[in-house]
Amino acid sequence: MAVRAALLLSALVLPATLPAQVRQEGAGATQELDCGGGVATVEGAGNTMMITGRCSALVIEGAGNRVTIDLAPRASVRIAGASNTVLYRTPDGSKARVSVAGAGNRVSMQR
Repeated sequence: MAVRAALLLSALVLPATLPAQVRQEGAGATQELDCGGGVATVEGAGNTMMITGRCSALVIEGAGNRVTIDLAPRASVRIAGASNTVLYRTPDGSKARVSVAGAGNRVSMQR
């Protein structure tokens, strides 16, 4: 009975759908991921990523990563590191909110 009550309580507290999150950690990976409308995080160096799913945000912590990503309107890109390249697109052509800390990073919108 206590287990059933705990499950019922957790169903009432948690939202029906949680935004997805994808995370790539490491170096030298080439991968395709779907963030499902959530946050995509790339940590490490030398990764080549293709991320779909209209992500709400992209966070990169590392160096030499190359990311092509589908962002939701008004999404954000935050980079901490060096020599990262981000190419993004949004369904409505809106610009992403970009925050960059480090040298040699490039963020551009795909036309």
